[in-house]
Amino acid sequence: MGEDGKLYIIREEILSDSLKKTLKVKELLESGKVKTINEAVKKVGISRSAFYKYRDYVFPFSKFSKGKIITLSMVLEHMPGVLSSILDVVANVRGNVVTINQSIPSMGVASVTISIDTQYMEISLENFLEKLFSQNGVRKVEILGE
Repeated sequence: MGEDGKLYIIREEILSDSLKKTLKVKELLESGKVKTINEAVKKVGISRSAFYKYRDYVFPFSKFSKGKIITLSMVLEHMPGVLSSILDVVANVRGNVVTINQSIPSMGVASVTISIDTQYMEISLENFLEKLFSQNGVRKVEILGE
């Protein structure tokens, strides 16, 4: 959090090694792959003091997105079945479409905005976005808000 209590989303590639390792320790503990903090920090290669320094300030994005309604903006190619494949992905991971809006196709693409309830989703938001982007005809996927 910033000085005024704001949260920020930061891409993983610019995080320091200490912050990345802190996230890995938390992941190991949460998954049950290790039993103690001491075991986890040794496995990851970070000091206990560094872990304690950052543990309350760094979280995976998926921790905040589970059980919320997210709004996605997508650019889809104007081809039969593209939107249907997107909706199939949402259904297959147990997401629930709340709203969907599509623009009239122009220059071979259409903009689509979908709001999805993530409460019952069975995969992380990151994996979900990767699945969407890997669909044939999907040019762009981004989160507009929660």
